[in-house]
Amino acid sequence: MKKFICLLAILVSTNLLAEGGVNGLGIVFGDPSGITYQRKFTDQQFADFYFAYNWDNETLFMADYKFRLPGLFPSNIPVMPYVGIGAYLKFKDHKHDDDVALAVRIPLGIEWKIPQAPVTVFGELVPALQLVDRTDGDFQGGIGARYFF
Repeated sequence: MKKFICLLAILVSTNLLAEGGVNGLGIVFGDPSGITYQRKFTDQQFADFYFAYNWDNETLFMADYKFRLPGLFPSNIPVMPYVGIGAYLKFKDHKHDDDVALAVRIPLGIEWKIPQAPVTVFGELVPALQLVDRTDGDFQGGIGARYFF
């Protein structure tokens, strides 16, 4: 993890790829924490994928389709809110004796693009509804950063 953070800091400090590309790779800390990948389709639409681990010793794979909401904040505020719809697949839920769980997610977040760098910082809160193996509510959230290439 230290090597990844050092590499990210070096890449951010260079202006060689100031705008970045459509693919972003990064880390997220919270519940759950892990690795995140983003694929931009347009300026307003993108998909996020997460491979993460939560506080209940569960491994999760999450995928969301998200939409940026321009104009929600005044133009002098350098952040962009977004909303989406997605799902997660959870493995090894020893707390509830489940082997696999499937849920629907509704991510609500905010993103800040660091000026002159191919990096974004984000935070999100995600209510979820587990549908398989049983019906149950869930709440996730985290902060993170991505480097775009």
